[in-house]
Amino acid sequence: MKRVVDVFKNRGRDLVWTYVIHLGNLEFHPAQIDFEVEALRLSQLDKRGSVSELSARVRLSN
Repeated sequence: MKRVVDVFKNRGRDLVWTYVIHLGNLEFHPAQIDFEVEALRLSQLDKRGSVSELSARVRLSN
């Protein structure tokens, strides 16, 4: 399963980065929060800001 996740700064709600995240297999069916947590984890690896400064939201599909 693939989702587009936007990462924002908590203060001002500025868009920091967008990730396309692929999670899941036949045994694991990820929820929206799983994608958001993964985006925040990747943000830490990419040094985009601390967890306390960032929030993530799955982009709604049209």
